[in-house]
Amino acid sequence: MRRTIPTVRRFLTPAASAAAVAALALAQGGAASLSSLGTFFFGPKLVRAEVITSEGGAIHDYRVDRGKIRALTPSSVTLLEKDATTVTVPVASTANVTLGHVTVPLTRLKRGFMATTVRDGAASASIVVATRR
Repeated sequence: MRRTIPTVRRFLTPAASAAAVAALALAQGGAASLSSLGTFFFGPKLVRAEVITSEGGAIHDYRVDRGKIRALTPSSVTLLEKDATTVTVPVASTANVTLGHVTVPLTRLKRGFMATTVRDGAASASIVVATRR
């Protein structure tokens, strides 16, 4: 009789493989590889990411999305990500929105600009970083 792998194990196996590859890269390259991991994971190849942190005893589940702006409202941005996924991200009225390293209101962003958003869990994005392309 063939046993089926539980769904959780099916998803953990690729994650464990990725962790092993990252550990191997660190072991082979030392500190130089450690500093380049941020660039590798959050550089131009990024589509989306989930980053779990523990800050002051509280767990934070950050969601990072990157893509071309397809639509804007006063409180959200719709992104077309590199894998053709479309995501509408709510944006907090207090969000730090930058365009080319300059703080701007969300309304200054335009369709076609590239944007990266950061949100904590189900909360609205607190950071939006955009470039003209």
